[in-house]
Parts: sequence; structure tokens; C-alpha cells
Amino acid sequence: MDIFEQADAFTPNRAVLQEEEEAASSCAGSYLRPALCVWNRRLSKQLFPDGMRCEILIIATCPTSCALMRAIGNKQLLGAVLGPGVSLAGNSLVSGAGDPLASDKVCPIYTLRQAPPATAALPGSALHVDVLLVCCQYEVARERAPVWARSVLEQISCSHAVFLGAMAAEQFRGQGDASQEELIFALRTSASQQRQLQAGARGPVPLLPTGTVVGGLPASLLSYCQVHGASADLLVIVEMVLEGRPALLEALAAALGQLLRSRGLDAAAAAMYNGAVLAAARKGLGTAAVCDVYV
Repeated sequence: MDIFEQADAFTPNRAVLQEEEEAASSCAGSYLRPALCVWNRRLSKQLFPDGMRCEILIIATCPTSCALMRAIGNKQLLGAVLGPGVSLAGNSLVSGAGDPLASDKVCPIYTLRQAPPATAALPGSALHVDVLLVCCQYEVARERAPVWARSVLEQISCSHAVFLGAMAAEQFRGQGDASQEELIFALRTSASQQRQLQAGARGPVPLLPTGTVVGGLPASLLSYCQVHGASADLLVIVEMVLEGRPALLEALAAALGQLLRSRGLDAAAAAMYNGAVLAAARKGLGTAAVCDVYV
């Protein structure tokens, strides 16, 4: 051993060899703690006796889409997604105050009723849940996004998934000016594209231009569905300034409503795209500042 090898062997340093870094990158995801889904046991057994399955799963991942989900009426809290290290101390979900606040570090999970609550409560009335809503109102770090997506999508089975996300205007590569018009685009899995071709229908919004990259939680959700051969769509709005969110909100609600109608869910589409919901969502955009992040 020469003096240089001896120095490398006995001198403490923070350097990481390339071989060690490559070996660690392949298994780094296994050391991340998964997100935890907690459920209302009574309601989940009543609505899903054979497992958590629905026709449409909608996951909102940005403040604008979360404001839309929170404004929807005739929904019921079914559970929540807790991120690693999130404490329930002082959380409105535990205190029974109703819907979680925008400042809570939880992602509420709602069922969208297909019948009024009074009718559903009648003896012998069947309540079929076609739509589940997940409102991700806290930031999910990019390195944790795949684990979060896997934790949620492994527990909920659906025929089709819709993810709602946002991207900064600086990341957009395509025609159109986000300061002059509402830009909203779609990405689809292969299964969703094949189903759309068979139906001979057109999507509610154009596809995302080539060269524009979406990352974070929306990309992880869509990638999980693509790898597992599931049908899923991602609707992405291009945000430039906070003042433009109300207009983007209406465009997003219209696209989502059209997508739901194409799958025969007219009642769910009407519940998400109407004047009362849009007015409440615009008002709720002010409370979304605490989770104001681009994912």
C-alpha cells in the first residue's frame, strides 16, 4: 500500500464512489416510508363490501384542482392519505370538525354520492359509488412521489383514473401564451388511448405538446398506471400567475365534466361543473395558498 492508497483508506471523507452511488440508486426507493391510507371502517364496509373499487378515481394534485374538489357538494368523507411523519395532533380530521382544512397535512378521500343523502338513508336503497375523489392538499416531494402513488393506487381499484395537475408556464414548451389564454392539456396511458380509439371519440383537451415534461406526483401517478396497464388520463393546466387561477378553474371543470360524460357519468359531471361549485371553488382558491406548490 503506497501513501496515496493509505490516505484514501484511513482519511475520513464524505466522497461517494460512483459504483456505490449506482448501487444505492436502484434500491433507494425501498427505504422510503409509504403513505398510509386510513378509512372510515363503517362506511367503507357499507359501500365497498367486496373491496375498494370504483368506476372513476379522480386525484387532484395542485391547489386549483383541490379547490374544485373541495367545492363539490353531495360528497362524503371516506378516509384520508397520511404522508410519512405527519402527526394527527391538532388535525381537524381527528377532532371530527368535518372536512379537513386546507392547512392539514392530509389528503382527504371522498365518495361522490349518486343519490341524495336522504334517499340513500332509506332502508333497502342501494347506493352505488361510481366516483372516488382524492384531494392531495400538501406537497409531495419528487423523490417520494412514486411511493405515494403506489401506496394509494394499490389500495383503490378503478376502471379509469383521472389525475389533475399543474405546471409552471416556464416549463411549458409549445404554442400558446399562458398569460393570454387558458392552457390545458392531456396525457394518456396506452390503455386509455386504445379505449378512445375503439370508441371513436375525441378527448376534451389536446395532448401535451412534444418537448414539455411533467414531473412530480402527477407523472408518478400516470407512470404507475402505464406500467400496470391501467387506463388513466392526466389533465394539466399551465399556470403563470395566481390571478389566472379562476379562469383555469372553469376550464379544468369543463374538461373534467366532458370526460365524465364520455364515460356515461352524467350525474357526476353535473355535480362538478355547475355555477354553485365554480363559485365556491373560486372562493376556496384563497385558502389554498398554504399548499401553493407546483408539482
